[in-house]
Amino acid sequence: MNIDELAIKEQNLYSIVIKLEGTIEEKSDKVVYFGITKEYREIHQEYSRLAKSDLEALKRALFLMWYSKSETDWLTGVGVLDEESEESIVEILDRRLKRGITDNELDWMLDYYSGWDYMFERFGDFKNFQNRLKSKSKTELPDEIDRMKMEQRGQMGRYWNSLTRFNKETSS
Repeated sequence: MNIDELAIKEQNLYSIVIKLEGTIEEKSDKVVYFGITKEYREIHQEYSRLAKSDLEALKRALFLMWYSKSETDWLTGVGVLDEESEESIVEILDRRLKRGITDNELDWMLDYYSGWDYMFERFGDFKNFQNRLKSKSKTELPDEIDRMKMEQRGQMGRYWNSLTRFNKETSS
């Protein structure tokens, strides 16, 4: 699958998740029963494969890693991800950081994620990644984003678009 197909698949899965009814426990059971968490795991694995040569795939895979730990599966559909894929993502990112091959968006994303200390603690062997997360100098989130383009970027785009900071109606 290519990155655009993966984004569409993510959007389709999320549209199912938001329609689930029941208690939190029932919704959590349903995302597993209907295979949604499994499909997100596969999407993440595909992003991991693409990330070697595609910065956008790297960003989306890293986002899903963070999201799987910061939000519950009944709310997002994203459950436990494949550890090998996660390790591959962090390894790719660690190499990019060592060589200084990032962009402004990845920098502010990393700094945003760094506020949750425990999220990436199991990746302690990746020193460039860990040092970046612990860095005192931070790249601030931008004042605005291209919300239309974000809509095309799967759960990652949906999340960034949901932040009040980027919502024109609430930031006036």
